Amino acid sequence: MQQKETLSAYMDGHNVNGEFTDTLCNSDDLKQAWADYHAIRSVMRGEEIILGSDFSAKMEQLLENEEIEKLKPVEQKKGLLLKLKSWSTPIMQAGIAASVCLVAVLGVNMFNSADEVAKTEQPVLQTLPFSNSAQQVSYNAPVKDQPTEEQLESQQRRINALLQNHELQRRANIGAISPSEAEKTKAQTSSAQPTQK
Repeated sequence: MQQKETLSAYMDGHNVNGEFTDTLCNSDDLKQAWADYHAIRSVMRGEEIILGSDFSAKMEQLLENEEIEKLKPVEQKKGLLLKLKSWSTPIMQAGIAASVCLVAVLGVNMFNSADEVAKTEQPVLQTLPFSNSAQQVSYNAPVKDQPTEEQLESQQRRINALLQNHELQRRANIGAISPSEAEKTKAQTSSAQPTQK
């Protein structure tokens, strides 16, 4: 043991006496330890290890000398369970495939039914008008959208006043007749007074 420690110190670069050097050169065990230590150091440093020609011969010899155990064939028992297993495996596979298909079909149907519920929430036929107030159905009830006679008369007066004003402006632009003060007041008074029928 002391010799291997001294060998390790010698490899690390420590000074060792000449007597150990002679022992190292003469001892086969120390030579082998020297080679092993150098291989270990090379591996630890990540250096390339040069394997000698004796390495492949040594591996070949070790492989030839290794005993190969022959395995005895194990007899398989053919019992009721093995027979059931051979029948049950395809049935179980078909059952799994059927359940996957069932889940896929139900998932698609559930997804589509959710869309249909969203679509059916909006009524197809609007029974109430946009104002959300129900109106009576009767011939006697006044219609909200038809104007009354008073509204029609006031509308007619505005149209007449606009036409007279237009005619006056047209004549003024032509330069033939300039509207006099009397005509202007007449136009204004006629638009203010309702026309009688």
